[in-house]
Amino acid sequence: MIFSKARSQEQVRGRRIAGGGSTPPTSASSMYEQQYDAYGQPLPQQPQLFDDTSTQNYGYGQQVPDYSGMNYGYPQQPPQGQAAPGGGGAYGNLQGGMPGAQIFQDPMVANMAMQYGQTLASQGREYMDKKLEKYVSASQVKYYFAVDTQYVMKKLKLLFFPYTHSDWSVRYDQNQQVQPRHEVNAPDLYIPVMAVVTYILVAGLCLGLQERFSPDLLGIQASSALVWLVLEILVVLAILYVTAIQTNIKYLDLLAFSSYKYVGMIVALLAGIIMESMGYYCLLAYSSFSLVIFMFRTLRWQVQGGNSEMEAYSAGNKRRLYLLLFMSGLQPILMWWLTQHLVA
Repeated sequence: MIFSKARSQEQVRGRRIAGGGSTPPTSASSMYEQQYDAYGQPLPQQPQLFDDTSTQNYGYGQQVPDYSGMNYGYPQQPPQGQAAPGGGGAYGNLQGGMPGAQIFQDPMVANMAMQYGQTLASQGREYMDKKLEKYVSASQVKYYFAVDTQYVMKKLKLLFFPYTHSDWSVRYDQNQQVQPRHEVNAPDLYIPVMAVVTYILVAGLCLGLQERFSPDLLGIQASSALVWLVLEILVVLAILYVTAIQTNIKYLDLLAFSSYKYVGMIVALLAGIIMESMGYYCLLAYSSFSLVIFMFRTLRWQVQGGNSEMEAYSAGNKRRLYLLLFMSGLQPILMWWLTQHLVA
């Protein structure tokens, strides 16, 4: 009885097979022995202390672990092109992550911020106006642009036919010059500004007809015109300072008088386009002659300070006369210099 029981246990454990001899236990019998004792009762399960890594592949073709999903304590970012929940793209993520961003969504807070910004803008504008007022007064600039169509037509007629005009004095109202629209002899800046812009456009037209147009060349032409204008004004101011000549001319008056030559330059260039070089030289000569007369008679009243006659034997008046001749004679030279290369 005991022998048969022992034999059955050995057969159950798989230690004997038909034909005799003992063999190592198979995987199934090994698993059975690990789960049941000698009496067929289940064994208590031991807690697993470590993970089973026996099935991992450490050979060729090993897959590298993916650590892209680990954030290491930083906030997890959504995939590129995907908006965060409840946000509007990158801007929504910024608002959602910014502390106190929801405060600006309150209409009352938004209105207060807008009013504060408008106040800062007005204060900055007032500060800039005060700084600019020291050098350029807004009221003075507005005076030079107070023109109308009738004044422009009279002024253009005066530039081309100055010998038909007799009264070159400027009227004053309470020590202030009368606005140009009421006084044709008063200088203005409307015609000079329009003349400079038109001159640049006509120069571009001349270059285009000669197949030499390029944006860079047109920019050089505009820059040279402005540079020569500024140099002319600086030279006149330097002469006034060195010779200590007391005049009624302001620097804005000089800017206006020095820019009137662009009207004659435009007419000469248009004549050059229509009648080629012969028409250009004829109109340039006539425009230069008319401008010299206009400049001498107009500036004579400004330089003399209201005196109708210039005393030839006064040293101060001699300097004024030389200044008038210099300013008037410089205009034809600059007119030719700024236009001769634009005519084929």
